[in-house]
Amino acid sequence: MADIIFIFDPALDRPIPVPEAAPPAVGEAIARAVIDAFDAAVAAAKAARSAALVICGRVLDPERASPAQAAHLRQAILDLAAGGCRTVVIADETTACHDLARMLGEPKSLSFVTPLAPLAVDVHGITVELVSAHGPAGTTVDTTNAEAAVLQRRIIVGWDTALWNADRWARARQPADDRGERPADAQPPRSASSFAQAALASAAWSHPGTLWIWGSRRPHSLPVGVHHLPPLQARSGHESVAGGCRGLTFVDPADRTGLAVPKADWRSSWQEIATHRVVWRTVSVESVAGGDEELATAIWAALEAAAIGRSTAATPLAFLPIEIVRCSIECGTSVARRVRVAEIAAETLARVRDLYDPKSFRVWCREVFAAPGESLAPLGHARSGGRPGSTTSFSSALADIVTAIEHSPAPPIPADLAREAGWLALELVEST
Repeated sequence: MADIIFIFDPALDRPIPVPEAAPPAVGEAIARAVIDAFDAAVAAAKAARSAALVICGRVLDPERASPAQAAHLRQAILDLAAGGCRTVVIADETTACHDLARMLGEPKSLSFVTPLAPLAVDVHGITVELVSAHGPAGTTVDTTNAEAAVLQRRIIVGWDTALWNADRWARARQPADDRGERPADAQPPRSASSFAQAALASAAWSHPGTLWIWGSRRPHSLPVGVHHLPPLQARSGHESVAGGCRGLTFVDPADRTGLAVPKADWRSSWQEIATHRVVWRTVSVESVAGGDEELATAIWAALEAAAIGRSTAATPLAFLPIEIVRCSIECGTSVARRVRVAEIAAETLARVRDLYDPKSFRVWCREVFAAPGESLAPLGHARSGGRPGSTTSFSSALADIVTAIEHSPAPPIPADLAREAGWLALELVEST
């Protein structure tokens, strides 16, 4: 049970692109994943008889959303209102509120929070303030009634825009949230670290009755006291979680029928509710001797051993999300084997896909590749004994460069990208 459910970045007008080679069952599940994830969150709010569904991040872009998408969101808002649940959208600017309200026909149960205008929501007799983290620090609901001004609960919600384009290079361009640093030309919203620092410096935002929430698609560690709000549905394998919403409980379910007794440990009620319909997974397989048939057999054995995409007594097949699997082949320090894996990847993938049966499991292999994250350190001069003027010397020199980047306190590029670039260079030399 959750009195308020929070969802981040539904982006209903941005469906996940469907791979060209995907079979119809997989393609349909991917195409509907964004809408289905949102519907799952709405269903959770209905089932829990929640007082509010709070949305932050992207919702509908007026320049790209279709009338059908707007109608779907409007109907969800009306359905929630019929069960006593209001919908609250936390926007990063006031114009976005006006645009969304016009698109949806201004339903009465739709409310907004802007950086300068918080909102007070009544949850079973408890006043809960919803505040945007992107406004001035210390912003609260403006009240003149002394009784209403007594703080019951205050929730500060913020989010970042990292990985919104599912761009794996975004980590090198986005501000480093864990250090609280960002480029001088970076625009709001601020990072999670700077948000936490501002909240701690504000008497209102650091009040004991306050909870901090930060929505992000980025895999990183949040500052102490900040609760992570994941997106409803991940859009690539580079995100930290598959997707879900979060709920808070302010009154024990047994007390809802009578006098509402506030829940003392309401912060610890921060609970996860799964909503994702597509999961990206990487399966590591040790390289085997032979060609595509032997490698395909090894991959399928790994999939069966991990029980990926299989139904259980508790979870029928129809309720399982589609699992898109990337097969990473561990080749050690054998550059020749890495080149061989690239040569037989297409044939191997075709053999694995031939075993796909949508009536038996929900898994689809997207690609087969030599593991790009394996360490190049064993090829370095310190361990390989490379001789000047030889190919081994080139390999050792390249391995030393990659190792130096990995151990640099301020690397020019992420360590995993340095490793991948190093292996690609060695594979190019091997194949020429």
